Amino acid sequence: MSITPPLANMLADELLINRYSNYLSKQEELSEKEIFRNAENPEFGLLARIYHTKFKHLRAVFEKWDRHLIKAFKHFQDAGFLEIITCCATHAFLPLIGHLREAVSAQIEMAVKDYEYHFGKAPNGIWLAECAYNPGDDELLKKFGIKFFFTDTHGIAYADKKPSYGTYAPIECPSGVTAFGRDIETGRQVWSSEVGYPGDPIYREFYRDIGFELDMDYISPYIHESGIRMNTGIKYYRITEKHSEQKEPYDYSAAMRR
Repeated sequence: MSITPPLANMLADELLINRYSNYLSKQEELSEKEIFRNAENPEFGLLARIYHTKFKHLRAVFEKWDRHLIKAFKHFQDAGFLEIITCCATHAFLPLIGHLREAVSAQIEMAVKDYEYHFGKAPNGIWLAECAYNPGDDELLKKFGIKFFFTDTHGIAYADKKPSYGTYAPIECPSGVTAFGRDIETGRQVWSSEVGYPGDPIYREFYRDIGFELDMDYISPYIHESGIRMNTGIKYYRITEKHSEQKEPYDYSAAMRR
């Protein structure tokens, strides 16, 4: 699992931790109100109770780790259940700054130092920002103790020489650092609305959220303070038919079975 330096620092920031705690309280309150609002609607009422249970569970996990979720990730890594890798320090697209070798070096060096600060050890791997690899970057990775990295599919498929197993096996760079390629089929399953999860009629319709649909007087405490409507995460419909605005209620049990 990759945790970028910006994300690690946001998870450890007291201001953002307090904001997230307030956000969770709002979500619990809103989902409780939704239970009452949908008392006469068995399908939506059930979903409202499911959302409320989920938000309370998130609160319990949040508080279990003293509101510092980096502690939780570190715990599972130290216990041997999870390997966490880093990313470029500010998610810099390395090929674009490839002529500035000091900048590329700094992106990697600071990523390693930040990881050591949060996790108490050096990272073994890195997810290059946007999976973008520039020839020679592996030498810098090696310099700072990185043993493997992830790059995009074509970085492996069109390597010199062409690897026998494509993206289904890692390859070794001249530096000795190992490269893994992103798998196209897995990517499609996650992202494609044609053949992947986003197009399955059983799953939730992302674009139907009560933050955009309910009366402003009701929903205003739970969207942006400026009045801009935004996702609340509470969604009552399933994809149903990708090219139709008519949506059926989301069936949580059916989605879990799928």
